[in-house]
Amino acid sequence: MTVSAIIAVLLLALSQDFIVAAIPAAANSVVVTHVASDYFPNAKGDLTRFDVDARYVGYSSETQSWLARIDPSSGKTDEEIATQLIEAAYAHAFNPLDPDMAADLTALLAAVAGSEPPSTIERRSSFEVSVAHAVKWASCAGVFSCLSGTTCTFSLDIGKAPRSHCENQGGSNCCISWSNYNIRAGFFSTTWTTCNSEVQAEQKSDASCEGYGTNDQGGDVCLSNRANGCT
Repeated sequence: MTVSAIIAVLLLALSQDFIVAAIPAAANSVVVTHVASDYFPNAKGDLTRFDVDARYVGYSSETQSWLARIDPSSGKTDEEIATQLIEAAYAHAFNPLDPDMAADLTALLAAVAGSEPPSTIERRSSFEVSVAHAVKWASCAGVFSCLSGTTCTFSLDIGKAPRSHCENQGGSNCCISWSNYNIRAGFFSTTWTTCNSEVQAEQKSDASCEGYGTNDQGGDVCLSNRANGCT
């Protein structure tokens, strides 16, 4: 392909409302999909943010087999069902001493009961660094930069499921996820470069970061330790 043809293709991609690019078949990967509302048909709250729709790469064959076997419908109580959903999101056995996992279990059960207050998060054009759902930033930096397309080539299929991609790096569950399909071209790399600068400026070793904006300005992209987003 000539240089002029490559430029033409790039300009065409940037003119689109969203990217539809194929995720290359990855060796040693497993796709895990669970819709939370399927397991809680009588839930009184919105369970969308607890859905798990992810491709896991780089985990041991034992971990991948375990992830593929997770079946929340086998739970006998709401807590058992919720626990398995959380395990799928973190690619890790539930640990009640893990503050993130414990908080997610409480939040999911509250949403099922309808007792969780409405979210007060204001979706605006912004990038927010947090210690919630944090990863070892230095361990995950290479994965995040690669997935965002900043330092290496990797295509995320944001027009289709899965809507998360997690890789095991240094023992960390490094996940990049997005909450809708209307992601503007370049927003993954914008989120990574901005978030990385913010984390470095704040001198954090553990962090998560979310980039979100209006439909005209990007989308909603999360860099964290779980497959179902930052919030």
